Amino acid sequence: MIMKEKVYCGVDVSKHHLDVMFKGRPSRFDNTVKGVESMMARIGRAHYVLESTGGYERMAAWLLMDAGTEVSIVNPSRVRYYAMSMGQLAKTDPIDARIIEEFAEAAKPCPSEKPPQSQRLLASLVDRRQQLKDMETADTNRLETAADPEFVKMVKKHLRWIRREIEVLEKKIEQTIGSDESMKEKARRIRLIKGLGKICAATLLAHIPEIGTLSRQEAAALAGLAPYNRDSGSSSRRRHIHGGRKRIRACLYMAAVCAIQHNPAMKQFYNRLVNENQRPKKVALTAVMRKLVIAANSAIKNPEFGVVV
Repeated sequence: MIMKEKVYCGVDVSKHHLDVMFKGRPSRFDNTVKGVESMMARIGRAHYVLESTGGYERMAAWLLMDAGTEVSIVNPSRVRYYAMSMGQLAKTDPIDARIIEEFAEAAKPCPSEKPPQSQRLLASLVDRRQQLKDMETADTNRLETAADPEFVKMVKKHLRWIRREIEVLEKKIEQTIGSDESMKEKARRIRLIKGLGKICAATLLAHIPEIGTLSRQEAAALAGLAPYNRDSGSSSRRRHIHGGRKRIRACLYMAAVCAIQHNPAMKQFYNRLVNENQRPKKVALTAVMRKLVIAANSAIKNPEFGVVV
């Protein structure tokens, strides 16, 4: 029996366009519903490969999945490193689409799964809350150097609006989690760990939907908290964390700061690293972050064992 060879289609995603490379032929479509439909009509059945681009790829990927087409959303750094390994230094949208197609043919990425509606909504709400928190920080910083009374008045008015919106969003986040029994139970298990509050639990569920199915190493790696070796010959350099999901690290940083004050196990672990092992405080705090995400994954994966921290 002859197996039919899989055909890949590389799609470079930007805010307004989808640059496509299929069987060596470039095309461009609008990054809209009609644009995706036109792409499917012209390309037909293929394994579409898109880079993760901060959300611009989601609409196209989900429409393709709804149509029953195989889609892979890949880490853009993997594609870029592949391009550099092939000596491709120039970077344009058509070139990127070609590189994505070549990368897919070499790496053969597994198809991605479309997340359920509640998962997609939670991710959008958590992202929006973080955007508003960034705006709140920026306006608070502006007040520190503001001198004109009228300007101060406008900034304070805007801050009040931002804080009201954050309160509304946090209620919607709780409602979204509460409406899904699986997410509700996962959030409850995560919040049993001292240091991981409701916002951190929501962020973990939004940006690591795989949590509870991972190994210790996978959980740390997805959060960007796995230290990687840098050894060559007789040289053995200090290990560093690399990659991972940025939003998770930011969330876990604040959780770790809280945990070393209020979680006895984490406080003891942190103090041992700093005082006995002479580790820099930043390194010790990173180790606490890693322990927290591993503990959250374990709490969901093995509920019968209870929470260990």
